[in-house]
Amino acid sequence: MANTVLYPGDTIGVIGSSANAAMLVTTARKMGLRVGAYGSDETSEALQLADFKAVGDGKGKAKLQHFAESCAAIVYDSAHVSTGVVKFLMQYTRVPQGSDLLEMMQDRLLERAFFEQLNVNIAPYATIIDLDDVYQSVNSIGYPCVLKPIQKEWSKGRELVIRTQTDIAKAAGLLDWGTYILESQIDYDREYSLIVARDQDGNRQLFPITEAQSINDEPFKTWVPADVDPAVTSELQRIAGEVGKHVNYVGVFEVGFYLTKSGAIYVKKIVPAPSENGYVFADAATVDEFSEHLRAIAGLPLATPKILTPAVTVAFTQRQVAAIRTQWQIKPNWHFTFYHNRHADDDTVVGHIAVQGDAIRPLLDQLDDTGIWSDEGPADESRPTEN
Repeated sequence: MANTVLYPGDTIGVIGSSANAAMLVTTARKMGLRVGAYGSDETSEALQLADFKAVGDGKGKAKLQHFAESCAAIVYDSAHVSTGVVKFLMQYTRVPQGSDLLEMMQDRLLERAFFEQLNVNIAPYATIIDLDDVYQSVNSIGYPCVLKPIQKEWSKGRELVIRTQTDIAKAAGLLDWGTYILESQIDYDREYSLIVARDQDGNRQLFPITEAQSINDEPFKTWVPADVDPAVTSELQRIAGEVGKHVNYVGVFEVGFYLTKSGAIYVKKIVPAPSENGYVFADAATVDEFSEHLRAIAGLPLATPKILTPAVTVAFTQRQVAAIRTQWQIKPNWHFTFYHNRHADDDTVVGHIAVQGDAIRPLLDQLDDTGIWSDEGPADESRPTEN
């Protein structure tokens, strides 16, 4: 499978219905590839933009097989795609991203075992089966800590922040769902992200480090160049390189980090797909993450990302669209990307703004001065902040 090249006119498939999927479709078509899209939402932009589409979920084996056999290679859009679907597709066509990294990152115990194998700092944690385990483990982990199911797909509504011993009793009902981990909350000062591209031969290309802010563990605001101490830069790059050495994966992936005030570095997460924190490179650098991802998938040499201009990206929700329309007319350095969500509620992220300028601080101030994001900020302390 190594060194397999896709040429203009060849067919690539994109699995997923997210904004990432739409950007992959657009980028692949710009490269001259014929693009098929497979997803559960027929109205999604990815399926609308593709040369051909297939609507279905992971259960339609015949439809999945037909889609796979129609494509010279397939890419997936996010860390949420089913590993079962990916493994099934791999029987019928190339899926260069593979399933190994995806499977590890969807299971918190496998993920932490991988991090421990790399000998990197992660938040202290314990495996939890029943309520007694929580009472015993909290003594060594300390407060505050977070109880989370080991399968990330089951996390919504099933996580619990434990601040005092009286909070532990609230965990009783949650533990009926299966195995959990109890994890210390990291009191971090800064959050960084590093996008890594890995080609079919295992060669790696690192993007410049971005600084980020998350809300409830979802990417919110990202900027480059990041203000990073050279020693921290060196360590972040070393860790990202080690991840790249030890994974069976082709394409771009993200490694997220926390930095504490004392200078300690913790690995937050790995995202085995293009990441929202990488969107900033479309307006700041010589190559964006989607182009680099598809270059790796298509067997092309990896480009070297270089920063051309300071830039900040910030997500906006459906609730903020009216305010965004006002800025549309008056901000010459704002670049708008809409995701064309068909059924967005008020809190759905429906796009992002990229702002360019001479320095990061004035750009952040310019965003703050609009008041659009005045209710937003660093992650809500009532919610988990560790992946």
